[in-house]
Order: sequence, then C-alpha cells, then structure tokens
Amino acid sequence: MKGYSTNDIAELLQLEPRVIRDIAHGIIDQDRAPGQPYRFSFQDIVLLRTAKDLLAAGVRRSRINATLFRLRSRLPANRPLTSLRISGDGGVVVIREDDQVYNPESGQYHFDFSLSELAGSVAPLARQAAEEAEHNDELCADDWYDLGVDLEAVSPDEAPTAYFRALELDPDHADAHVNLGRLFQEAGDFAAAERHYRHAVKVEPDNILAAFNLGTLLEETGRLQDAIRAYQNALAFADTHYNLSRLYELVGEHQRALEHLKTYRQLIDPA
Repeated sequence: MKGYSTNDIAELLQLEPRVIRDIAHGIIDQDRAPGQPYRFSFQDIVLLRTAKDLLAAGVRRSRINATLFRLRSRLPANRPLTSLRISGDGGVVVIREDDQVYNPESGQYHFDFSLSELAGSVAPLARQAAEEAEHNDELCADDWYDLGVDLEAVSPDEAPTAYFRALELDPDHADAHVNLGRLFQEAGDFAAAERHYRHAVKVEPDNILAAFNLGTLLEETGRLQDAIRAYQNALAFADTHYNLSRLYELVGEHQRALEHLKTYRQLIDPA
C-alpha cells in the first residue's frame, strides 16, 4: 500500500497516533473509506510536523485544525499548505517571512517553506518504499508517480526512475510528464523537457501546470511568441499574467502588457 502509515509517522515525529489522526481529520485530503487506515504522503508529513510545532508553541489543537482548514480553503489550487512558513506565536497561528509576521486572516502569504531537515528524517522511509516497489508488480502508474514525488524531496537523483516507471505503465500519465519535464529543465536538457511538457499538454489540454512550465521553458530558450501561446493555456495562474505582461512589453505590444499587469495585480491583491 502506497504512502506512510500512522505508526510510521508516530515514530518519525514522536506524536501519539491518536493525535495524528485527530490532526489529519478534516485537514489532509484522504481518499479513503470510513474505518480505512490513513496513508500519508511526504507533503502530509510536512503538514503534520507543522501541526506538532504549533502544539509545542502553545496553540490549541482545535485552533490548529480550524486555522489550517481555513488557510487551505483560501489558497489557490496549485498552492499547498506545506508551501507556507507556518508557526505559532502567543498561542495563535502566524505566517512568517524573514523578520516579518503575517496574520493568516490578512490574506498575505509567502510561499517559502524549508523541507531540508524533515526530508533527511524521511529519507530512509522513502528509500525503503522505493526498494520494496522494485519487487512489487501490483503498483500502478499513480503509485510510482507518488513515490517519485516523495523521492524528489529526499533523494532527487532517484525520482526520475520512479516517474519513468509510471510512464512504462501509463505512457500518457500527464503529471509524471510534467515532473520529468521540470527535472530536465532544471538540469538544462531543454529538448527532453519540452518533449515531456508537450506530451502532457497533448494528452491533458487543461493541465495548467504543464502549459505554464512549457511557457517558462520556451521563454528561457528565447522563443517568445511560442511562450506567449503556451501561457494562454495557463491564465488561471497569477504569475502567468505577470510573465505575459513582461513578454508583451518585450515584443512591443504595450496595451496587452498593461492589461495583463492589471490582471496580475488584481489576482494577487483583490482588495
């Protein structure tokens, strides 16, 4: 079974299983039937570790659950809770950026959460899962994809193997193509990255992340008009409008640049 068990997390984070289940209920999305055991991803572990830190800072468990649930409901779909630097201060939940502290009710968020320390602790679990997966013929493409996501956080060099195994089972697994594209782009293999992004867009035309990443790649390789066309399929992202504003300015279409800049500002600051 994919993911980490409640007992795995209890040992890793030194939390009682009942506390883990109580925090997970209503905060961590779990596609499970009533009574079925929890299975946690690496991102879930990060969120649970955050909740543990909040408990240690004196924040009541009921306030933790209520605040994290509220934060998750307000974030864009592409922004996980684990991207926030969440901590406790004086018994309340706050979001920190450098030396500044933000009240979650203000709607101002900084997406910069460090995972390095926790990743080191989770690494043995992820590697064990990878070794077990090699001998498990029952794993599906989604299982290999999930394993790749976990490995990216703790052992990045091993993640592509898991994504490629996902594609062996499902050549049209769009999310695996997107993540491989990103890894190839970061490594400077732009041709391979483009192939994976374009395949993801072909099999899943409404995959906004694939379109956005393709746009960044085309922009990075100097194909500005192609980048503009790619970004047109990712207009749900505020950053897309910022990038389009800059590109339209570069190609001399100043009115369009201004329109996208206005949209960007409206999306990041609706007030």
